[in-house]
Amino acid sequence: MCAKLLGIEHSNHSNEDLWSKNVFNSTFPVAFANYLWKCDSPQKVKYVTTDANFNIVIDEIGVDELFNCNGLTAEELYFSFEDVYTPYEKFLEGGFGSTKRLRRAKKIDLVVKQFEEDKAPEDYKSLRALEIKMTVVPDNSTINTPDNPGSEIVIRPTTTLYAALGLLDQCKFSREFANIKETLHDVWITLSNENGLEHNATLTGNSRQMKAAIAQICKKYHKKQIPLLLQPIWKTNAQDHELDKEHALDLIAWSNLAYVKLFLTKVPDTQTDDPTACRAARCLSKFIQYLYIGSGSSDIDRRINLGAIKVPEGYQTDKELSVNGAGTREFITARKKRGGKNDTYYKPRFPRKILHSIILNGGEKRLKPERRFDQSIYIMEKTGLYNSGNF
Repeated sequence: MCAKLLGIEHSNHSNEDLWSKNVFNSTFPVAFANYLWKCDSPQKVKYVTTDANFNIVIDEIGVDELFNCNGLTAEELYFSFEDVYTPYEKFLEGGFGSTKRLRRAKKIDLVVKQFEEDKAPEDYKSLRALEIKMTVVPDNSTINTPDNPGSEIVIRPTTTLYAALGLLDQCKFSREFANIKETLHDVWITLSNENGLEHNATLTGNSRQMKAAIAQICKKYHKKQIPLLLQPIWKTNAQDHELDKEHALDLIAWSNLAYVKLFLTKVPDTQTDDPTACRAARCLSKFIQYLYIGSGSSDIDRRINLGAIKVPEGYQTDKELSVNGAGTREFITARKKRGGKNDTYYKPRFPRKILHSIILNGGEKRLKPERRFDQSIYIMEKTGLYNSGNF
């Protein structure tokens, strides 16, 4: 029997590819979600959302809703990793691009599609686009606070783009687009007149006005938020490599508006040249540009030219921003929708033994983790080889 990951029957990766170092961190979370969906007592995913006041609330979401596949089973889905979500092309001038080079920068970690045996994968119906961030608890910023751990999230520019496109796609009426445009108009004029979209000082100097406008939109359209980011967490004992026995794994989803709230917390209220603050302000600036341009008065006027999006010089395009565990835990420990505080970081729900139900037929033997010098020494010491006579 060949090695398998639970529920991944149809995918753009072969069974051989599921285990490679650059793929497993995306394929395992999908199999983990399938486990929650298919186990004897189906479990829901913790869901970070925002309410009508743009406050963070921890809800729960079923895996079928997460994948937007009501009525289907995991075996009827096609998991397309590192792909573009074609339903959003209507908001993009030239779509996602006609060449691999153009499309590469706009790919998201996972596009869930409906498998249809008589069609080619590119013609399958696209159901959901998700960015995947597999993170460890605790991270370096919370290693000394074992009762209040956290996990770092590193964000790609794709996430900000899809957060905006997801909101625009949920708007169905001209008045909704008009309201977004009107809410952002004064900010747009200010930044355009001062050529501020290309200067960090102008962005951070106007950040209070920018944040207020986006918060207003997020409050008004909070019912239109959709899942965007899937964050599986794995917990170790302090900085050890061994998974905690009883509280090893859990699965968290973030809505697109919760992600917006996350990066807004890093945007300063006053002008600054702090690198982290400037990076967050640039993220906010791009989000505003996507929404403003994408909320035109007609379908033709809602086409975003991604090549014309303005950012300050020296902007590093492969990383949007990062938020350490001390920052993300404020969100994960927010109040639950049904009362109480969430403790997913401190006490993940699932023991490590569930790995035997997710990684099947000896799949663990197919893993090919990245080799690192410090890791090799660490493993030799832990196994006794380092101080043995055979060293």
